[in-house]
Amino acid sequence: MRGAHVIAGGTAGRALPQVVEAIYDSIADVDRWQATLEAICNLAEGQLAMLAVIDTISSSARFSVSCGDPAVLEPLKHDYGSQVPFYAAVPKMEIDVPFTVDSIYALQGPDTRQRWLESRIVREWVQPNRLDDFFWVALMKRPTRIGTLMVVTDRDRRQISREDLELVSLLAPHVRRAVTIGDLFEAERRKAEIFRSIIESLDHPVLIVAEDMTIIFANPSAEALLAENISVACVRGQLSFTYANANAAIGRAVQLGTRDEFALGPCGINIPLARTVVPAVAHVMPLARREISARISQRAAAAIFIAAAGSTPTPALDAIAALFGLTAAERRVAGHVAAGRTRKEIAAAGGVSDGTVKSQLATIFDKTGTGDQRELELLMRELSPPLRSS
Repeated sequence: MRGAHVIAGGTAGRALPQVVEAIYDSIADVDRWQATLEAICNLAEGQLAMLAVIDTISSSARFSVSCGDPAVLEPLKHDYGSQVPFYAAVPKMEIDVPFTVDSIYALQGPDTRQRWLESRIVREWVQPNRLDDFFWVALMKRPTRIGTLMVVTDRDRRQISREDLELVSLLAPHVRRAVTIGDLFEAERRKAEIFRSIIESLDHPVLIVAEDMTIIFANPSAEALLAENISVACVRGQLSFTYANANAAIGRAVQLGTRDEFALGPCGINIPLARTVVPAVAHVMPLARREISARISQRAAAAIFIAAAGSTPTPALDAIAALFGLTAAERRVAGHVAAGRTRKEIAAAGGVSDGTVKSQLATIFDKTGTGDQRELELLMRELSPPLRSS
């Protein structure tokens, strides 16, 4: 995390909170995405940026926004977009982790670089426009949805550094949360003019809560869920989740988002609501700094969206990451622990020092309330059975 501290103290670090606020403002006001993407592109010192959610069944864009010189973007959209050979790598990309051209080469195999350099898109579009590298982040990987963020750099920019990658990785979970929640009500957005109208028309349960989890508003789907009193309940006016880990994770995300949206990071996305009849997950959207919160209540701190997790249960490692807000690096280390690897083996696999792994493990133990690797393994085993679909 040393690089993150360097970023936080620099010019880019001072701009990050403003960019994060813009990201969340763009959820309810989709017209703001253009300016928000431009801010992200400028922060990453890019020339072009593209953010999209693709429906894999119809091969069409559910949501798409781009920024940069139209003379450069238009040929990509109309002539060369289908020729980009890297899309097959998306299923292999880790969520929230920025990839460069070189890391995509490594992911797709030894022939990828040569095929790319010899392609028509490189000869006719990349080289004439003096483009060089990119930051590419997977935001959504589902059977029917793929979401990605790409920022393209040119040859005049300095080489992408570790600090640059850390900067983009800090932004990634905020963009992911905004895209995930925005995708839930994209179809209804066109029919509604204000945030509450959208929420009321959603089939997904949505609850607006204060910082202490007092329920301020529940749409009809959420009211039906509360009436069942199985996975979600109203206890003396406060929202409560049956599964203790989910209850703690959601409460923590609401408080974090109220005090410091930037600090949310990966917390509050895809939190598994275990021991439910139908597997479900929760996403927390911070509202305290949103203009739309005043339309609902001055006390509105967050909107909690509940969505079906899909036909397959959430893997224990994903559940751990969501419940306890593990970063991408911490999630990888937890995965090694789940595989039964020793600290020395984890360090070798990650190409880092034993001290780095020791520090990462200490953070993971602190977040998950475990004392050692054995307890962490047991916790992941405990999370697996409740997340199976009936």
